[in-house]
Amino acid sequence: MGRIISAGLFVFLSVIISSNLAGAAEGICKPGIVMRDGRFIPVSMRGGWQSVRQTREVRLKFLGHSSFLIEAPGGGRAVMDPYVIPVLDPPPDAVTVSNFHETHSMTGPYVGKSEIFFGVTQEGKPNAIDEKFGNLRIASFPQVDGDENHPFVLNTIHVFQAGGLCVAHFGNARFGPSPGQIRALGKIHVLLLPIDGSFTVPHDVAAKIVKRIGPNIVIPMHYFGPELTGEFERALKAEGITRVIRPKETELVLTRKRLPPPTTYVVLPDVSVP
Repeated sequence: MGRIISAGLFVFLSVIISSNLAGAAEGICKPGIVMRDGRFIPVSMRGGWQSVRQTREVRLKFLGHSSFLIEAPGGGRAVMDPYVIPVLDPPPDAVTVSNFHETHSMTGPYVGKSEIFFGVTQEGKPNAIDEKFGNLRIASFPQVDGDENHPFVLNTIHVFQAGGLCVAHFGNARFGPSPGQIRALGKIHVLLLPIDGSFTVPHDVAAKIVKRIGPNIVIPMHYFGPELTGEFERALKAEGITRVIRPKETELVLTRKRLPPPTTYVVLPDVSVP
């Protein structure tokens, strides 16, 4: 599944790749656009919040493993890293793929129905993505390995902007974004982070990534067994991140003004996949 490369090499290569590819996506999510003293709204808790304007709600549903569905207010739907999930009907406008491993790239049901965006080519070259579907904007940030003469993409971070919120999907990340990429990402409100701790970034490093980015919400994905969510919780606590919420539903309804202050660890119910 690859290896964790040195931070120095990654930073060097990220400067090369990001300067060429992330220009269009630079600062996609501007800092400071969210009120930090609000709350987010799990579907199971919506009863008391009927005053929230429907046009500003962003829906985020966990589909299993590393796959999520995001729905923008007023139109625009995308599936991230499709795996063994029920085929969505109607199909989403877009499907994003962070890497070619089968647990992230089962796009077959959506061929000819949705726009499919691969963050990397079969040759390991980055695909620059900055697209808009209705009120949903999607941008890509490649993570590269190799050397300055022969870089190749291991993983792609995709950022989804909707309803004044920015959601970052870290795919199959083996290491964190460089300082330059963090600046390019801008303010991330919801971070979807792989936490298996083996094939992806180790828990202690992952917790430091969360601390550095400072999202309002971090949601674990790409893990095998509930004990890993507990291990990652302990790693977060070591970084001073202690707020934990476990909603009963796999879907969240989010608005910019009702997010928790940075950072809350939100563990959605596990969705069984083969």
